[in-house]
Amino acid sequence: MAKKRIKLKPSMYVLKEERDRYKFVLTSRRKVLTYKVNSVVTEVISRLMQERDYSELVAELAEKHPREEVELCLRSMESQGLLRIFSDDGIEPKFQRQIEFLDEFTKSYEETLKLHQKLRSTRVTIFGLGGIGSWMANGLYQIGIGHMVLCDPDKVEISNLNRQLFFSEKDVGRDKVDVIEERIPDVLIEKHKRFVSQEENLEDMIIGSDFIVNCADNPSVQRTSEIIDSYATRFNIPYLVSGGYNLHLGMVGPIIIPGKTATFAEFLRHQKENDVLSNLDKIKDIESTGNIGPIAGAIANIQVMEIFKYLTGKGRANLNRFAEIDFMDLSIKWNYFGEEITT
Repeated sequence: MAKKRIKLKPSMYVLKEERDRYKFVLTSRRKVLTYKVNSVVTEVISRLMQERDYSELVAELAEKHPREEVELCLRSMESQGLLRIFSDDGIEPKFQRQIEFLDEFTKSYEETLKLHQKLRSTRVTIFGLGGIGSWMANGLYQIGIGHMVLCDPDKVEISNLNRQLFFSEKDVGRDKVDVIEERIPDVLIEKHKRFVSQEENLEDMIIGSDFIVNCADNPSVQRTSEIIDSYATRFNIPYLVSGGYNLHLGMVGPIIIPGKTATFAEFLRHQKENDVLSNLDKIKDIESTGNIGPIAGAIANIQVMEIFKYLTGKGRANLNRFAEIDFMDLSIKWNYFGEEITT
């Protein structure tokens, strides 16, 4: 049986307000808890400045205080999120800070481990590995997604390098999926070099996935998202309509959950109704726009955070709304295309 080790949360202040009243400041949650303390509590706090074996600490304190009071104190502190729990749980060292982050939002270390293992066992399909998709593949890797299906038919071009992750000049001419597979070797990767089109059968890349990310933009994100939506709806898989960037503006796309949120058709309807230029005849279309890595990376990583919140159930995920960020003044405009969902 794994030994349980504990200490006070590293991200927490403990302040004495009065002789028998302490404040516990949970910085990550911006939460302050005030408790009346007795000699058992003060001694527990004193001894948990350093990591301690749980059983040894209880036995040690039970020599001076009733064991029941000591155990009740420790259980109460753990349930209030005041303790950091350590155990021989096999967690890879690279995820230690993420475990500490998650631990701030869970009721127990067991719940934290369960959520981490959920991320490790999640299968995510990403369509399109360009300015947004390449950054999202990296972000999903960093939060511990253990299985990724990567789909992009493109090869690396020299013009990609100012805004797309993973690639360097020596990769020009190589398939993007091959390069990314090399960069994240400790993840189960499935590679596909196919277009998102009505003619292409995408079932093998979608069935069995827990989440889909669509960053494919050929011929357009709208058209590829319509295709992805048909699969996601049929197989009841949540997906993210990836946002993007246009010069200094960036859009954080919504998560669509079949049967729960507003549909992709409602999202498109909102876009059309709020596009003052949609009824005008188009004489010339956009050929290309300028863009830079910081904007691509920022939008992509915000979207990864939205997926993290959705998968863990911690925080408010981006449902029935999308954000437009002006990176020149950092103003954010929220747009709702369905009933507001706050949980």
